[in-house]
Amino acid sequence: WNIPHYRAEDGEEFEEGDVEREKEEANREEKELRPTMQPTAYGMSSAIHALPTILSLVLLSLYLLGDLHWNIPHYRALWMASLLSPLGTYCRWKLSKFNHAPNPLSRCQRQRRRRRHPQTPPPPPPPRWFPLGTFLANLSGSIVSAAIAALLTSPSFSSHPSSTTAVLRALSLGFAGGLSTVSTFASEVVALSEGHYPPHEMNAFGYWIM
Repeated sequence: WNIPHYRAEDGEEFEEGDVEREKEEANREEKELRPTMQPTAYGMSSAIHALPTILSLVLLSLYLLGDLHWNIPHYRALWMASLLSPLGTYCRWKLSKFNHAPNPLSRCQRQRRRRRHPQTPPPPPPPRWFPLGTFLANLSGSIVSAAIAALLTSPSFSSHPSSTTAVLRALSLGFAGGLSTVSTFASEVVALSEGHYPPHEMNAFGYWIM
């Protein structure tokens, strides 16, 4: 919040104190409009949110069982990949900070200003925008996967133990898989092609080719 001035969506210029007041008013309005959740609905919501974690733990247990009980190298690579994938996802989240400039106003505050001034069009987006964070994440993940694939297929690597092969496959499947993203890449290509960041055709085509 160390920003002295900021051009708001309605064209007004305000000081840092105005930003704090807008934030407090938006939080107060959000609390007033927030519906009261019944205990049963709250319990169901908590169970739904915990379901992915439970399923992940069950799968991890099955992978460990397949490795320790049946001694299957494929399951060894899978449970290692399950432990390494959060690290790749965390690195991608850190790189995503290079995609956009920081915005002093939250989404709720921007919506509140649009309700107060519906006739004022929002400012145009930056003309030169490139999702650098997603690009670096996909590039790094592709390099790691390609290097591991080349190493595993080399004739000199056939003499290494199966545990080393499992670790490398886990790095490729888990870390590199969590680091790279196809869904974010596709949504950014669509955003570029729809003209949000002119010139949209060349931006989308160049990003897709790279």
